[in-house]
Amino acid sequence: MHVVLVGPRAEIVRGLRADGHEITLLYEPGHRQRAAGLADQVSRICAVDSYRKVESLWSALHHLEPMNPVGAVVTTTEWAVVATAVLGQLIGARSLTPAQALACRDKGVQKKLWNAAGVPTAAWHVLCNGLSSAAEAETCLEQTGLQFPLVVKPLAEGASKSVKVAHNLDDFVAAAGLIDGGRAMVEQFIEGREWHFDGIIDDGKLSAFMVSRYSEPLLCTKYGKPIRSIALTPSLNRETYNAASELALRALHALGLTKGVFHLEAFGEPGAFVASELACRPGGGIVGVMTERVIGVDIYEASARIITGDHMPRWEEETKFTHAWTILPTAPGKLNTVEAEDIMNIPGVDSVIMRLEKGSSMRDMADASTTGVGCAAVKGMSPLECQRYIDTVVSAVEKIHENAPFETVES
Repeated sequence: MHVVLVGPRAEIVRGLRADGHEITLLYEPGHRQRAAGLADQVSRICAVDSYRKVESLWSALHHLEPMNPVGAVVTTTEWAVVATAVLGQLIGARSLTPAQALACRDKGVQKKLWNAAGVPTAAWHVLCNGLSSAAEAETCLEQTGLQFPLVVKPLAEGASKSVKVAHNLDDFVAAAGLIDGGRAMVEQFIEGREWHFDGIIDDGKLSAFMVSRYSEPLLCTKYGKPIRSIALTPSLNRETYNAASELALRALHALGLTKGVFHLEAFGEPGAFVASELACRPGGGIVGVMTERVIGVDIYEASARIITGDHMPRWEEETKFTHAWTILPTAPGKLNTVEAEDIMNIPGVDSVIMRLEKGSSMRDMADASTTGVGCAAVKGMSPLECQRYIDTVVSAVEKIHENAPFETVES
């Protein structure tokens, strides 16, 4: 089959090649280096000005002619989900439907469908034109019944970009004003533990499913705390898995997603979970590493194979150990001096993936929840032991950053 991959992803290319598919890769200029690294593994490659533009994706295929008919269009890139689905429909290829894609991207559309299906979620409201004054913000609160604190976010972004917590009217107006385009989602802030559920739905049933809980809610990345996530071992946490799978199926069915890979964020505790957001692509960070180790599935390869219809290899689930991971924090304004060997020597760590070379400038974690110098995975006998391991990793990285040099600013 000829498969169009939107956005370079080595795991997807590997899987498609293993299944014998012809691959056309489309990429944005910002991903040029990553795409170049895959050029010898694909049949053809073309730049597009934006993953969000159907026009750009569609026209790229015309510039690559002649080519074989396209059988499937796939992506793991959040910003390409809707355009990829529309492209698939336009050229008669397998893909998510545009309706499914939009429901998994636009948070207002998503929550409206959840409300209609009785799926528990936070109270919400879409600001179609943003806010221009405190008086307008006050009117919004009076009409919707929302109360501070509130979460203000874009309708269709990713990695907690531009997400703010508003504690008063001034915060509310300022947060809404930061949203590109003006249209924003405002939600009631939910206290409590945050979780993420990752898996595959096939023919309306869960064919793979992993439950993980964050050490702190994702919004804590805005205050310098990196993502720390503990994946629960299925055989040791059956009640939690049963409660999580019930919410996941209700949330997926309400959005019309009966076939695909998903990443669902939720709050609360088993028996009282509240759906937050659902994406029809694999989770970020090193969720893929966790699904391989915990439930025996390569979630990235699966995201393409569920569309192409190819067999999805499975191996044994974890039954004894607990696995967890953390993003390695940054120190904005400084140059990175952390190396993989520094982290591999810490007890419990079994793998490290560096994303920032030594000497590179470090971004602020407040920009996006996935910002970091790399990721580390740990393995222990219990969630508590894994928590201690990842806390130790984060502390070690922060200690290294204390002695890191500051960036020099040219005058």
